[in-house]
Amino acid sequence: MRAERFDVVVIGGGGTGSEIAFQLADRSELRVAIAERDRLGGECNHYGCVPTKVMLKSAKVAATARDGERFGVRVPGPVAVDLPAVRDRVRRVIDEQSGAGAAPFLERGVEVFLQEIRLTGPHDLELADGTAIHADRIVLATGTEASLPPVPGLADGPYWTNREAIWQPDAAPARLVVIGAGAIGVEFSQIFARFGSAVTLVEIAPHILPNEDAEAAAALLPALEADGIDVRAGVRIDRAEHRDGAWSVALVGDEVLTADEVLVATGRRPVFDGHDLEAAGIDLLPDGRPVLDETLRSTADNVWAAGDATGELLFTHVGTYEAELVVDDILGIPRPRSYRVVPRVTFCDPEVASVGLTERQAADDGHALVTSVSSIADNERAHIEGELFGLVKLVADADTGELLGGHVVGEAAGAMIHEIAVAMVGHVPVAAVAGAIHAYPTLSESVKGAFVGLAERLG
Repeated sequence: MRAERFDVVVIGGGGTGSEIAFQLADRSELRVAIAERDRLGGECNHYGCVPTKVMLKSAKVAATARDGERFGVRVPGPVAVDLPAVRDRVRRVIDEQSGAGAAPFLERGVEVFLQEIRLTGPHDLELADGTAIHADRIVLATGTEASLPPVPGLADGPYWTNREAIWQPDAAPARLVVIGAGAIGVEFSQIFARFGSAVTLVEIAPHILPNEDAEAAAALLPALEADGIDVRAGVRIDRAEHRDGAWSVALVGDEVLTADEVLVATGRRPVFDGHDLEAAGIDLLPDGRPVLDETLRSTADNVWAAGDATGELLFTHVGTYEAELVVDDILGIPRPRSYRVVPRVTFCDPEVASVGLTERQAADDGHALVTSVSSIADNERAHIEGELFGLVKLVADADTGELLGGHVVGEAAGAMIHEIAVAMVGHVPVAAVAGAIHAYPTLSESVKGAFVGLAERLG
């Protein structure tokens, strides 16, 4: 049996693992290896962020074309979506971003193993081909996989996750039930509704996007309903059955939804399958997440976890930030992690973006609150664009004036949220942003409007 020895082995070649390997190669003389059992680039590039955003763009083009007459543009004939052609564009975009494969790693001197690898001890790993590896330090960047809710009968049928929804269908199903109205469920609901499916979106929580501010989620709801999406929030599923090529999804209360496909988007769980975490000395929390300190080091002193494998904030940009923390710790310049200001975006139309605390979270933390809301419908640029859904909401501490959170629903919310994020990072006084000149006509004037209202309330 061959044996290899490395200073650092990174398990997982997604965005976080790749960033760790690249930074270690660029900033040190350590001998580094990375192992990936599927595709370099990981879930985000191949099954998540990138392909869904490509599909959302196609869905928006289709919706805009159908709505062209409102803008004085007539599109002859019905607008049709060619799903295989959309998927061809998905492949092209992925290839442009990660088509180089292992080459960028090898150019930096990083060894690449495109096969399964198992953690078998504190410093020991084994490749699928039998190669034994000793590593002084190990980083778990193993990502997540879709989790299935405990609905009787659901696991017995050919349900979709994000992977099947992207790569399997050659045409939009006539009827689609989406279970889970978080970011993934909302995005896919709008994609397939605009591709021609009759979509029912089911959520157990009282409102869609349950991790977002309730007022922001409510501002999105009319836009989804305008796309023909039947939104059912605050409902439970009793059972599901797949028979004769169709699904029956029974809700508590005897209503039964019928569908050609069911897409499950009820959350994700960290993937550590095959790894002997106990032998490596890694403790887990009851929900399966690894116990980590402030530098993302596990209870095994030489093992870190980063990115989605932490089971915490499942965002690619957080994974990149955590990659930097892990590299710094390995190189002997540790710094504690902080998630006080993490922008997040649901890339539906209109977009939903937020940073910091929701109003409920801030209240639960004991803050006396002041809030301010600016309606996108009051913005002249929104009328020019013909996109009136949305708002800007700010949440601040009434005693200190500190900005605690911001929430934007609008066409360019993913860009607009960063003005709020920078204000939070720099502890910029609310009055300073309220007094800053904002260009006309822009949607960012709604951000200024919310700051003006907040400054007035804070006095």
